[in-house]
Amino acid sequence: MYYLGFFIIIFLIGSIPFGLIISRYWLKLDIRNEGSGNIGMTNVMRVGGKWPGILTFLLDFVKGAFAVLFAKIFFSNSELNVEEQFIFQNLSAIIVVLGHVFSVFLRFKGGKGISTLFGILIILHFNIAIISAVIWFGIFRWKNISSLSGITMISSLPFLFLLVPWIKNESPVWTIFLLYLMLSLLLLYKHKDNFKRLIGGQEKSLSEK
Repeated sequence: MYYLGFFIIIFLIGSIPFGLIISRYWLKLDIRNEGSGNIGMTNVMRVGGKWPGILTFLLDFVKGAFAVLFAKIFFSNSELNVEEQFIFQNLSAIIVVLGHVFSVFLRFKGGKGISTLFGILIILHFNIAIISAVIWFGIFRWKNISSLSGITMISSLPFLFLLVPWIKNESPVWTIFLLYLMLSLLLLYKHKDNFKRLIGGQEKSLSEK
């Protein structure tokens, strides 16, 4: 029950819809009624410009990082051993992304989780965060399509939890791999409309209105 209350708090942190808040108070509109209707960085930037989009990214990134730091402090003071603490920290990371994707403040609708995902990775899995960022920016430089960058990065993410330990001559933590595999599948499903537009050649670049 003690841990359940903590996970509820983490979910609520993830649920804070910064893109919607920025669009209402900065852009004086409801971002859900504009562009793709998504509350994430890409739609905010496409509708409102560079700076609102960057601020949306930073706040969604920070809430993920903050939640994981909170989890590290919380579980380090628990009776769990080090391995269990690490698993529960990663479970908290998954939950904060789920909060973003299924925001309780938006009737369990939300964004697609990329910015918040980067926030959790930079704290818990720095090497994987850097590789993921390189993948994202590499695809973006090539095609200038944010959704394609995100889809490529999400698709490769679970396998990085196998590749990085192999490079370091370590054994993968299969529980962690499975957690991020399930998260990646969910986030790919959240991009289903982007898949359709990409296949139909209708997905816009970030610079297109």
